[in-house]
Amino acid sequence: MNSRFRNLVYGLAFAIMVGFVLRIGKPIFIPIMSGIISVYVLSTMATSVGRVPIIGSLIPLWLRHLVALLVFIFFGFLLVVLFAENIQQVIALAPQYQATLLGFAGDIARMLGIDDEPSWATIRNLILGQIDLQRIISTTVTSVSVLGGQVFVVFLYASFLMAERLHFSRKIILAATTQDDAKRIMEVVGNVNERIGNYLTVKTLINVMLGLISYACMRLIGVDFAGFFAVLIGVLNYIPYVGSLVGVAFPVLLTAAQFGSIDTILIVLVSLTASQMFMGGVVEPRLLGRSMNLSPFVVLISLTVWYALWGIGGAILAVPMTSVVVIILAEFSPTQPIAILLSQNGDFGSNNKKAAASGQEGKRQPAAPG
Repeated sequence: MNSRFRNLVYGLAFAIMVGFVLRIGKPIFIPIMSGIISVYVLSTMATSVGRVPIIGSLIPLWLRHLVALLVFIFFGFLLVVLFAENIQQVIALAPQYQATLLGFAGDIARMLGIDDEPSWATIRNLILGQIDLQRIISTTVTSVSVLGGQVFVVFLYASFLMAERLHFSRKIILAATTQDDAKRIMEVVGNVNERIGNYLTVKTLINVMLGLISYACMRLIGVDFAGFFAVLIGVLNYIPYVGSLVGVAFPVLLTAAQFGSIDTILIVLVSLTASQMFMGGVVEPRLLGRSMNLSPFVVLISLTVWYALWGIGGAILAVPMTSVVVIILAEFSPTQPIAILLSQNGDFGSNNKKAAASGQEGKRQPAAPG
């Protein structure tokens, strides 16, 4: 009993220590994890291109990795430029949005039978509080600069990791004490790489499709900054449950400031929500299935924990990082019960089948002598 209590205390102290290190190391760990996640996506895409009959035989693996990395850098740079340009346009259109909101508030006031039409100062004091617009703009510009620096660091990490990945297998074999240990480690690493890589690649494809559909909807309606919000919707869709709601909220709020029309707001809300429901309820289950095999409650808890530690970046990385932990736990017999409790259905492929087969053989053996 004393040893169990001592182990519990040690485990709790270790968890607190790890959480503290992750919290204070947020500026360091987020770019590293983002680079690792990016490498998973890029490597899986390069491997998938290699399966194409003609292209796969003509282009070597290192060249496919290089092309995937260059495409990733190009789109990342494009994302930063798009974000910076849209901020400048929002600053230029801020007075127009302010006037539209004032008129929209007046229309709502008349519909509700309010005699005194509220002024912009009243709306600002009652709804927005004491907000300094210049301070928000300067903070946002600073955030863009920080984002650009972080994206550059992610590119740097991803580039070196892509180069290291080609020699990773050989280093594991050299570092392992025995051939069996090397084989076991390679099986675990291969299982993690396959499942996480497939999940992230398919999820990225789904998010790109969702962004394109959302862009088409907003473009047809005439919403400003449709491209920026389409990218934002795609990125936020990495966050389970909450990301889709937040992704729809931003363009709906801009629609209110741009048009000041309830009909237009409802059209944008319904079209974007329908797109989210179609991709999340029809397309995603067909393409992903239960590839991550995580309990929905565990996903929610991991989302809360990682958001508390790393903010939005942690929320985006929550599912992949938690899945890596569960897959590793499932590969070893002492920790496999924990992985089963964290999973959705307790099925981890070949390991569980082997355990089930051995269990059935064990049950059959006593019946043989009788």
